[in-house]
Amino acid sequence: MEIFLFLTIIVLGILLYYQVQQNPATMRIGTLGVFIVIGVVIFMYHFLNVTPKVLKLTVYIGYSMAVFFGILLLLSMVRHSWKKSHQWGLPLLVGVYLMCLLLFSQWSLWWLSAPWLMLYFVWQFCRFIVSSVIYGYQSKAPTRGPLVVLGGGLAEGYRVGNIVDKRIQAAVTDANKMSEYPMIVFSGGQGEDQLISEAEAMRDWSVSRYDVPFEKTQLEKRSRNTYQNLKYTSQLLSQQPFTFYTSGYHVFRGVLLAKKQNIDAQGRGGFVPLFYRIPAFFREFAGVMSMNIRRQILWALVWGIIAFVINQIMTY
Repeated sequence: MEIFLFLTIIVLGILLYYQVQQNPATMRIGTLGVFIVIGVVIFMYHFLNVTPKVLKLTVYIGYSMAVFFGILLLLSMVRHSWKKSHQWGLPLLVGVYLMCLLLFSQWSLWWLSAPWLMLYFVWQFCRFIVSSVIYGYQSKAPTRGPLVVLGGGLAEGYRVGNIVDKRIQAAVTDANKMSEYPMIVFSGGQGEDQLISEAEAMRDWSVSRYDVPFEKTQLEKRSRNTYQNLKYTSQLLSQQPFTFYTSGYHVFRGVLLAKKQNIDAQGRGGFVPLFYRIPAFFREFAGVMSMNIRRQILWALVWGIIAFVINQIMTY
């Protein structure tokens, strides 16, 4: 058994390495990574000869934590959906789902919600985290431009804040390593509460603070979100490949959005403190899930049917 597990982990590791080399901007990397982690845990269980009592306790604690974590992820998705569009679609769907749980027996809440939350939301979150971390780790500094800095809001409506400054720093650091200074595009429109566009604020900041040559800058001032950042910048650059810079936690969703639009772009991340990065990953996960909302609803319906059948079988 141990030999089979060991060989399986090796094969999964080879597949993971191949996938990273071929296309790092995919959640399949997370799938392979999570399976490797599961394989290592099972291998360690056999290797350490864990007693059945300890195993049962570990499974129970892990199961309970997964359910609680799944609830947090579900609520995070609802919050993101409402904040983004102020539409009742997903909140209503979740509300109907919870009401259906309460209409069944007292054990139905456990048997219906726990597997769903554990096997789907937690599974997807683990895939997302592993994919995001691996993509950031393998991302290499570009050897040529153009470079694109994505906006992320302005402090007091007119100046660059610390988060966006780290994005600019990352871009300037890579630009200074090139033999020929690249063109840097600053992408970000002007919000209702902003005095100037994010693109102008970032350009002025980079020129005055980091000595970026003014003639080596371009502005994209129409975008209001990451999808538009990438879309309008690609149009501005006549669809040529580019490297975009954003916060570390935001890079992977950025490359997925670029891929969705068939834009040839890689992402690089600026430094973000850990205390801010953790809650930001929840938002990013909700954003990734909302990219395929129909697929999520389909899986919810499929699981609801399966869970209902299982519940009926257990009742008799």
